[in-house]
Amino acid sequence: MRMAAAASGPRNLRTSDSMDRDQNAQIVPFTPELLPLVRGFSERYWTRPRTDAYYEWRYLRPLALGRMFVAVQDGQCLGTLCSLRKPYLLDGRPTDCLEVFDWHCLPGEKGTGIGIRLMRAMMRQPEPVLSVGGTADVHATLPKMGWEPIGSAGHYELVVAPETLAARLRHHAAVPAALARGVMRLVSAGWYAPRRRRVPPNGLVSPVGALPAGVRELYGDGGGYGLVQRPDAEVQRWITDSTWSGHFGYLVFALGGRVRGWAMTRTFATATGPEASLVEIYAPRPDVALYTWMVSEAAAALLVARPRRIHARASCPVLRAALRANRFRLLTPEHPVHLWPKGAWDRAEPFHITLGHSDAPLLPYACEASAGPGA
Repeated sequence: MRMAAAASGPRNLRTSDSMDRDQNAQIVPFTPELLPLVRGFSERYWTRPRTDAYYEWRYLRPLALGRMFVAVQDGQCLGTLCSLRKPYLLDGRPTDCLEVFDWHCLPGEKGTGIGIRLMRAMMRQPEPVLSVGGTADVHATLPKMGWEPIGSAGHYELVVAPETLAARLRHHAAVPAALARGVMRLVSAGWYAPRRRRVPPNGLVSPVGALPAGVRELYGDGGGYGLVQRPDAEVQRWITDSTWSGHFGYLVFALGGRVRGWAMTRTFATATGPEASLVEIYAPRPDVALYTWMVSEAAAALLVARPRRIHARASCPVLRAALRANRFRLLTPEHPVHLWPKGAWDRAEPFHITLGHSDAPLLPYACEASAGPGA
């Protein structure tokens, strides 16, 4: 989730025109009648798909799955804020939460207060609201608005393409290009390549084509997590039914004939080649050995797409250790997590945040005009 806008002048200046826009702009819930305005906003702000099919999927189909507010003035959309409503367990209590994303204003509107008014509208909703990641402005603004920082989630990557590793070797060690490529072909096939770890006794991993039936039963009272998102079939169907976000897959992990966990993977195109991500890895009350096996199987399953790199995100200390055991590298900075209102969660147990939150499973959008990122 990001709040961003290109400043058109010094940040400490507010013109009378800007203040007038702040006062006169209306913050309203999104309705289908507003789609042309939102479409105009999107095409001014982002390099995202621009077809009727994309706008119908992105804005109209999820109307029942969350909340969206827009800032409107003089027949123009000045800003947006979206959310998806997801079922959570907070301290074992079933609670619907809103995960916010696409918090943006048009260039020139930064400092007018429109972004704050959009978020205030979301904060007035009855559900707790969760923000994962975002820009430095987001991290500074949310605590001032009364949000509670509850921790962070680390973004990890495993680089598997030899040419990417060779470029890094040339950059950091000034190794000749031909030598770097040869070395990294050997190294990537051995040290860096995902490989299946030792399978636990009676362990079995099964690929499936849709959200596994009965997976919600794994969550029980929270599975040892104080804050955890439970999968929602309707949200999952909307996310995966997209030609702009790549291909999604599911894995089910069983020990001794009993399902112990599941994973969701994604492969997608970028301007520099295919990439992949571990969208979700979850098991109740896991240990490092279990998560290490699950991560290794999920990463190995993605190799058929020949990705340049595999992404993951984790807040859980056990999952973080499993990613490190599979040679994933932690990137900086980490992604702060904020919760509204304060006290919605007592923070007695760890929380579980992955790339399955907000719009992370969707970005980057593949544009029709090119295979490059559209976010």
